[in-house]
Amino acid sequence: MSVDQAARIAATRERLRAEKTVPGLLGATARAYVELLDAPACTISRVIGDLLVDLMQHQRSGPPNRLGHGYLISDYPLTRAVIEERRPRTVSRNDPEPDANEVKLLQELGFDALLMVAIEAEDGAWGLVEVYGEKGRRFNDGEVELAQDLAGEVGTILRQLERPGA
Repeated sequence: MSVDQAARIAATRERLRAEKTVPGLLGATARAYVELLDAPACTISRVIGDLLVDLMQHQRSGPPNRLGHGYLISDYPLTRAVIEERRPRTVSRNDPEPDANEVKLLQELGFDALLMVAIEAEDGAWGLVEVYGEKGRRFNDGEVELAQDLAGEVGTILRQLERPGA
C-alpha cells in the first residue's frame, strides 16, 4: 500500500468516526468505498430476516436507482454465505463458473463485478455492502481486505450510534 493510499484510508476512518447519525454514516461509507476502491457504485443494504433492503447508494454518476429495493437473501446463495459466515466474497461475470443469480443481477444493474462484505452487529450481520466493478474488473485480495477492514470499523461505529451511552 502506498503512503498516499494509507493517508487516504486514515482520513476516511476519521470522517466515518465523526458521523453522528446512522444515515450520515451509511452515506459517508458508501462514498468511501467508491473512492477508495475506485468503483462506479456502492450500495449498503439492511438485513431484516431473509430480506435485504437497499438503504444507501452512492454512484460516481447518475442518481441512485435502487433505494428501498428489497430482495430475498435465500434467492442469492453467495449473498447468503457472506451474511451468514461474515466473510467477503467477489463475483465477476468473467468467472469460470459464476453464481447465476448474482450474474443476472449484475447484468440488470449494468456492472461486471461485485465485492460483498457484511457489516456485523452484536448478534449477526447488520447489513451488506456491495461494491460494483465495470469494464471487466475483478477485485483483488488487497481490495477485499480493505473492504473487510472498513466494514469492521463501520460495524463498531454503528453499534455506538445505535446504543449511545452503552
